[in-house]
Amino acid sequence: MTVEIRSCRDGEELKAYQKNVNYVFASAPSEVDGLTTPAADWTTCAWVDGQLATTLATLPFTVRLNGNPVKIGGVTAVGTMPAYRRQGLLRKVMHEALRLMHERDQHMAILWASMGAIYQRFGYGLASAMVRYAVDPRFAQFHSGAPAPGSIELLEKEEAFPIIKQDYITWVQDKNLAIHRSSVLWQASTLNAHVKDHPVYCAIYRDANGEVRGHAVYQTTNGNFSETGPGQVMNVSDFVWHDVEAYRGLWDYLRSHDLVRRIDFNHVAEDDPAPELLLEPRMLNRRTSDGIWMRVVDAEKALGDRPYGARGELTISVAPDPMCPWNEGTYLLETDGPSASVRRVDREPDLTLTVNELATLVSGYRGASHLARAGRVEARDQQALRTADAIFRTERTPHCPNDF
Repeated sequence: MTVEIRSCRDGEELKAYQKNVNYVFASAPSEVDGLTTPAADWTTCAWVDGQLATTLATLPFTVRLNGNPVKIGGVTAVGTMPAYRRQGLLRKVMHEALRLMHERDQHMAILWASMGAIYQRFGYGLASAMVRYAVDPRFAQFHSGAPAPGSIELLEKEEAFPIIKQDYITWVQDKNLAIHRSSVLWQASTLNAHVKDHPVYCAIYRDANGEVRGHAVYQTTNGNFSETGPGQVMNVSDFVWHDVEAYRGLWDYLRSHDLVRRIDFNHVAEDDPAPELLLEPRMLNRRTSDGIWMRVVDAEKALGDRPYGARGELTISVAPDPMCPWNEGTYLLETDGPSASVRRVDREPDLTLTVNELATLVSGYRGASHLARAGRVEARDQQALRTADAIFRTERTPHCPNDF
């Protein structure tokens, strides 16, 4: 058996790549959009005796980390055909993909996991939560406050795109884990039709002065409910707001659709304010699951990539990392908050952890004290944990509003 680990070389091999991805994820063939069929040199694959067995792509993303733009590899379409599973092919492919990211100066990788167990063994740590709402708009009243004073402009996606693109650029500046959206990501993810051949609508909220302060992207379809009453389902793929006025204005607009029985919000931030604002928050039918998983590719550089929550210094020991052996060592992190310097040192560490936990800390998803209570981080003492909690604090809860 001859195994090659390499990228696709030409259009024919990309066709084979797409066929394998469709099979593994039970997806229908789609038009080339740059995400489902990436550039050939973004792929890393395993070929067994000339047959494509395992696929992986690394998309060149810029992602906000605590407000700072960072080059990150967006890992996607990871799968092995059934006849080639349990042969260590994915490990070889992931190892090569991480080596290439290191070479390309992508200090971290992120992905949506079909199964978290697969990726934790490759050094990925949980970096965000995924929250979903399934709301009956008839029971989604706010408990107090006056209606928003602004107005809603309804447009279809083609007309709305220049407006909401600029709105997102403004919104993303201080966010944590949100991706800079390329035109490809807009079209293949945010504006992609949830139900084929149904229009995608954009509701743009303008304040009393006419300034854009938020938007929602959505589709409505028939839900085929057995009970009498409203029968439509609204699927919200993007919900961007700059202040609570815009949040309320957009929410009130969406729930004013009298023929809609259920509104599905599929990308909600963990700190979304709806539970604090609704008269009956349990009607959100909130579901929380794992969100983005992150992998630290270069520990020294990744620690220097983001702003921090407090001034201070911390010594961090990273355990042996078979996939990225250059990460093993002890690092001194010194920060004034906005900037940081990181260097290798030979001293007793304040924290000892694996790259999995380092990813969770860098993203700001969980603090060091939380991880220590779970037995995932060893600390020199309680003061070291308090210092780490303050330093790794983020202004925003990590949240990625895009599939990829």
